[in-house]
Amino acid sequence: MTGWRQPGPWPATLWLTLLVAGLHLLVAGRVPLTADEAHYALYGLHLDWSYFDHPPMVGWLQALVLPFSDSEFALRLWPIALSSATALLLYGFTQRLFPHDHPWLGFWSVAFYQSGLLFQALGLALVPETPLLFFALLALLALLRALDHDRWSDWLAFGLCVGLAGLSKYTAVTLILSTALFVLLQRRGDVLRMPKLWMALFLAALVALLVITPVLYWNASHDWISFRYQLGHGFRAKDWEWSRFGLSQLGQLFAYTPALYVFGLFALIGAAQAWRDRGVQLTLLVVVPVLLLFLSGSGREETLPHWTALAWAGVTPLATRWILQHWSQRSVRFLVYGSAGYSLLFLALLYTLLLVPTLPFPGSRHPLSPLLGWPEAAARAEVLRAEFSREEPEAVLLVPNWSLASRLAWYARPLPVQVTDTRFDQFDLWFGTPRVGTDGVLVVPDTMLKTGRRILTRFEACREAEPYSVVRGGRPVVTYYFYLCRDYRGPDDAPSP
Repeated sequence: MTGWRQPGPWPATLWLTLLVAGLHLLVAGRVPLTADEAHYALYGLHLDWSYFDHPPMVGWLQALVLPFSDSEFALRLWPIALSSATALLLYGFTQRLFPHDHPWLGFWSVAFYQSGLLFQALGLALVPETPLLFFALLALLALLRALDHDRWSDWLAFGLCVGLAGLSKYTAVTLILSTALFVLLQRRGDVLRMPKLWMALFLAALVALLVITPVLYWNASHDWISFRYQLGHGFRAKDWEWSRFGLSQLGQLFAYTPALYVFGLFALIGAAQAWRDRGVQLTLLVVVPVLLLFLSGSGREETLPHWTALAWAGVTPLATRWILQHWSQRSVRFLVYGSAGYSLLFLALLYTLLLVPTLPFPGSRHPLSPLLGWPEAAARAEVLRAEFSREEPEAVLLVPNWSLASRLAWYARPLPVQVTDTRFDQFDLWFGTPRVGTDGVLVVPDTMLKTGRRILTRFEACREAEPYSVVRGGRPVVTYYFYLCRDYRGPDDAPSP
């Protein structure tokens, strides 16, 4: 009988990826959709060339699922599949960046990636970053193959993947600058003497442009509102505040694990001395523009952790390499072990809560309270609207903001849901903006009760219906309030008639 043999780095990576995918499948159908998930599921219901806040990829992917099932489990299959594929691509990407380094560098890079709390979230919830990471890594691998083998097929694949990344999230625009500069630095003088290379780059750019044509067409038809909205992120007329900057950095530190944040920055700083190395050079060119893009505006508008996902995924191989090179230092081992403990603790808590969402939670609020109760609250709102429509035939469903609208519109579909704030968004395009004289059922969770009561003053008259509470451990963890309101008079800052 032969003894057990330790698997090599690639089989170990496969097993790790399968283990994580299995955990995701285990909890995928246990809780209702988040605000973002519901929003992009609505993309799939309202198919279009693009959308107000993001390109169309997430909606197109969900549209392929909806004819077969609209369950939470089914809608989370795409992120599980894409996240697993991204992990395997990361292994191959690491091997191509640093082919002569530690033989287990690829495996540890994937393990480092999987330890990130936010990367785990991207493996469960389909948001634009989920396909962005997948197509960006595919594009970078195709570029490396094109530079190594100079085949037309690799250049065309590179252009195609850049275009698909652009259909996923606008952050992909950084790939254009990064990869163009990388080609120039790698080929140097050869660029001027190689017409085939220029032709290959031109064809790749043309393919990428053709792929993102739906986004350009939609924006041209809608006064470029999506581009104007995205350019407003971080460039609004606010005074710079170090508190916003600090909160943005803290958010990334805890979302991607302290070790990846700290050693990722160390690796980037140290890499400046070895920037001519191909793997180091490509990492710097991909990661630094994304970090600088959001760093520049984080003092005016807090950067949400997932916005920089491409940078932290891209720096993972370099950070892992730096850790292996400095493993003899006690401080490095201490932070790695502490960060691993942090990740395991919070991931265990997360999966326990997702696996048993009915589990009582000590403290003032259940961590899953923003997700709980939306299907039941939507059903209650539908009944109230049907009853109210006997008095007011054109009554609609109303909420204070887009994130509430996403969940209510998904679980009360196909009823229209209008948003009472002054911010123009996708719901104004889908369902219209509340007009003066609008009647409807206003749905407000207890977390926004103060805002909801302020909105009540915008109506001629409102009456409260029976609320609905989600109870865990004998006490309510979230309560939904319903108001039957007549004659909307406009937002608070609307001019008087």
